Amino acid sequence: MIYLLTSIAFSAGIFILFQRFTKWNVNTLQAIVINYAVAATSGWVLSGGRSLFVSVRSEQWVWIALTNGLLFIYLFHLIARSTQELGLTVTSIATKLSMVIPVALFLTLDPSDALTWKKGLAIILTIPAIVFASWKDERNAGNLGVKNWLIPLVIFIGSGCIDLMFAAYSKESYMQSVEHRYMFASLPMATACVTGILWLLGSGQMKTPSPNTLMAGLGLGIINFGSLYFLLETYDKLDLERSGIIPVNNLGVILLSAAASVLFLGERLNRRNQIGLALGMLVIFLLLSEA
Repeated sequence: MIYLLTSIAFSAGIFILFQRFTKWNVNTLQAIVINYAVAATSGWVLSGGRSLFVSVRSEQWVWIALTNGLLFIYLFHLIARSTQELGLTVTSIATKLSMVIPVALFLTLDPSDALTWKKGLAIILTIPAIVFASWKDERNAGNLGVKNWLIPLVIFIGSGCIDLMFAAYSKESYMQSVEHRYMFASLPMATACVTGILWLLGSGQMKTPSPNTLMAGLGLGIINFGSLYFLLETYDKLDLERSGIIPVNNLGVILLSAAASVLFLGERLNRRNQIGLALGMLVIFLLLSEA
């Protein structure tokens, strides 16, 4: 359970840190690239680096992780753009509802992932819980044209694919040691870092980062790597099917982010948010009671 709680805490920290970027005058793209450099280096060093990579480089999960790294940098940028253009509500709902993709696949294709009445009820309640908990009264939310849902749709599919990758290859048959999990978390970060550097060069932003941008990138990198590593540990250690872990993790991030926003950032929760958080706690209780 400690691994799940730690993963949730790190993941919530990412969103909280992103909220401060504008106030701190952080160059978002530079900070994201620094973040991936820090995260990739951390995992590479902790895993044993080249020696472990040479021994596992023929494994399927290695190349799947490297390829998925292209999604990381693109989705981070797209999430930032969606938040600015379409608002936090649409973006957060698209990101969190992406858990429907891996959950549905595991329940359909994995014979060891059984659908119980508690899990079924919890998964059904997850969708309104996420929608209500993420809902903000934004002025532009009702003025979205059909074409403006393309960005959230891409975020939804991309985030679901990333969740599916980490959950699918979290089994002991793939992650044979803690070093394998370090490596698995670092590989997509490395691809994202290289892609981000090319992006900076192409956009003319390849310059010395400000102290605030550097510190934000370093902090984000540590938190980002931690969230992925402890999620992999959760899949390995927690006695709960993957179709249960994913909703618990997503809702836990929402609950903790909401609590931090109220306590430290002075935000207020509307009635929909309160209903969503109450449903979220019920979902978590139902799923954890299955463990």
